[in-house]
Amino acid sequence: MNRPLAEAVIATFRESPPEICYDRLAAFDARAWTECYGWLDAGGLAIYFLDRVRLLGLEAAIPDHVLYRFQKNAADNQKRTDFLREKFIALNRAFQAENLSYANLKGFSLVPDACSDLALRCQFDLDFFINCGDVAHCDQILKRHDYVLTGIGRGVREYKAGSHEIPRMSDLYKAKSQTSVEIHFADSQEENRTFLRGDCLSRLRVRQWNEFQFPVLSDCDRFLSLAVHLFKHLKSEWTRASWALEYARFVDFHCNDEVLWLEVERQISKDPETRIAVGAATLFADQSFRIACLPVVLASAILELPRSVDLWVRLYGNAVLFALFPGTKFYLLLQRAISREEGRQFHNHRQKLLPLHLPSKITVGSNEKDFLSRWKRFRIESNFLLFRLRFHVLQGISYMIEAPRWKRSVASLHG
Repeated sequence: MNRPLAEAVIATFRESPPEICYDRLAAFDARAWTECYGWLDAGGLAIYFLDRVRLLGLEAAIPDHVLYRFQKNAADNQKRTDFLREKFIALNRAFQAENLSYANLKGFSLVPDACSDLALRCQFDLDFFINCGDVAHCDQILKRHDYVLTGIGRGVREYKAGSHEIPRMSDLYKAKSQTSVEIHFADSQEENRTFLRGDCLSRLRVRQWNEFQFPVLSDCDRFLSLAVHLFKHLKSEWTRASWALEYARFVDFHCNDEVLWLEVERQISKDPETRIAVGAATLFADQSFRIACLPVVLASAILELPRSVDLWVRLYGNAVLFALFPGTKFYLLLQRAISREEGRQFHNHRQKLLPLHLPSKITVGSNEKDFLSRWKRFRIESNFLLFRLRFHVLQGISYMIEAPRWKRSVASLHG
């Protein structure tokens, strides 16, 4: 990846003068842009960047065929958004017909405060939140709409409908015949790890498109969900840059909403883990995209961050922001810092550096009987295995090189 160009792209989202942004972007040739395609696509920034370029009038600073690629991606993503909207409305109507208590998460619930137009987001699935006791009921509804359960995790169930083909990267923005749905719920263990509990469903708000209405979380709960989601990914391998951008835009959109920030203060004062998530997410988003107006409660959350967590964001935030998919191993340093602050041992360190188990399968489908279908699935899974192995080896080496520096920095921090 061409790092200077990536930095110039990020600068366009900040309050930099358009003339300076133009000069920086115009300095790069077509090859440099090609080298940044993967980072822009995986980070969810490509179409957001095109929208920013149009707003600032920077089109002439970008090579014609590069600009055409972004415009084609935007047109394809508009069609995919329209396709997802149909699935979104169909599932909402199905849930409402069955009197299911639920809320829409992420995606369609982020407009207009975190995202001005849903067609700017590179969205892959639909997310809903329900009570733990309604999981079986929800499962039956999805089955009647041809969704198949494909994965179960802590507090989440994944479903898919349609084709089982793995899409190519060249089709990233195109409408797909497969639809993915994630159903989130709070179980007895999950309630200790996230603010999303059943009482969130008692504070729902109603959004409306034309004559269609759908439930979303309250503004406070939506903000906390953005913070917790972003922090959760900072503690894992991969963090999409667009999540930080959407977080920053949500804060700017509601910067003068005193009622919202008073409620946020009330919620995070009762939950130290969520307060850390808010502080770290805010610091990362502000460091990456600059939050124009920072509410007092968020500034306080940053100031009250554990010193090692604050240090990690400042030292490795850019490494996360500019990482190529599937990310880095530096998140292990953050996990170690959090474990130290909580006074507990950091377990499974070596296992996370180089896992000894096979990755989860990425192809889902019926048992094909013909040789070509089986061979195609085997080839996809084998390539994915090699891809993951390469990541673990290279990023493991980077981690081993960086770990001593981090240890010295923490020791200096604590005197």
